[in-house]
Amino acid sequence: MKLSVYSQTSTIKRALFLLAIIMIISLLWYSQQIVNKLRADLNNQIRFYANVYARAAVEQSNQDFSFIFDEIIRKSSIPMIISAEIDKTPTAWRNVGIDDTELTHEARLKLEKIMSEMDSANDPLPLTYNNYNLGYIHYGDTQLIRHLIALPYIEISVVALFILLGYMGFQVIRSSEKRSIWVGMAKETAHQLGTPLTSLMGWIELLKNDLPDNENIAEMARDIQRLEKITNRFSRIGSTPAPEKVSINQTIREAVDYYNRRLPQLGPGISIEFEPENDYTVTIIKDLFGWAIENIIKNAIDAVPQKNGKIQIVTGLNKNGNWLTIDTIDNGKGIRSQDRKNIFRPGFSTKKRGWGLGLSLTRRIITEYHQGKVFIAESIPNEKTVMRIMLKKDGPKSFLS
Repeated sequence: MKLSVYSQTSTIKRALFLLAIIMIISLLWYSQQIVNKLRADLNNQIRFYANVYARAAVEQSNQDFSFIFDEIIRKSSIPMIISAEIDKTPTAWRNVGIDDTELTHEARLKLEKIMSEMDSANDPLPLTYNNYNLGYIHYGDTQLIRHLIALPYIEISVVALFILLGYMGFQVIRSSEKRSIWVGMAKETAHQLGTPLTSLMGWIELLKNDLPDNENIAEMARDIQRLEKITNRFSRIGSTPAPEKVSINQTIREAVDYYNRRLPQLGPGISIEFEPENDYTVTIIKDLFGWAIENIIKNAIDAVPQKNGKIQIVTGLNKNGNWLTIDTIDNGKGIRSQDRKNIFRPGFSTKKRGWGLGLSLTRRIITEYHQGKVFIAESIPNEKTVMRIMLKKDGPKSFLS
């Protein structure tokens, strides 16, 4: 049973992302329209200043027009620089961050740089009157326009930060709730299984006394031991069981042997191979780690063809030698690229009768209890699928040798 919410996850994410892009573009476009209108008004105002300045300058006999500039636009908040006609040397300026009386060489260089920046944003206006060109007036955006240009980006950043913090908080709360549900279900399952198991163990002992050499009773006893082991695993979920040093080959071999005994019923044409070249001593919680291996093997059995299904388990070190890798390789139907992240989510399953809990539980065991990784390393439909477990060499629960 595949939950429809997971099949629509990518579509929902793309729709939300597209909506966010549209909202951002709309906000930037609207702000730019306002900026363009303000700049148009600013240009008209500067043209008015230029005409007034030029008229006043022509009527004066001396060539120092800075006092006219000062008197006409003293109360203006527009950054402006007036330059000479020929060499464009600044002769007067206002609202550019440089004192009007500062005439040092460094100040001139700064003024020329500011003037160049102004010209890149707004074309300088010539100071002309009666066909006389008296110079140029250079101007930049007012502080209000600069703030308005920056405002959308500030708003987007604040909203993005708020969403990020909200998302992180929601993830923490959701993870905590999921963990509580997992722990509660596991412990309740262990509790419910405990009573009938105790009774069954008693009945098996009575049957052994009556029929000591019966092979069927011996097989039933092994199955009850298996149920007891499963109950013990459930009881460990949510607790902090102590890890132990064990052979990784032995742990994997036990899981392989368990399924090999049941292959005649599960799939008579399926083979499970585990022929390790080396052994590694690992520090793990054996019951839980063995459970994770069994879940992966069971998932592979369900995926491979019944007539010629092949499952192979390979262990080794990665290229850097700091991770132990356990690869479960099968020739099953494979996993689609869009489902590779979803297969570890609770409730997601590609099988008609699947509950989608096995691989989710496996990931919790590997990541939470062993600080490792589990993921799909490779998947080619009907050819090869590799499910990889990685245990860090120097981690708190890591392999030793």
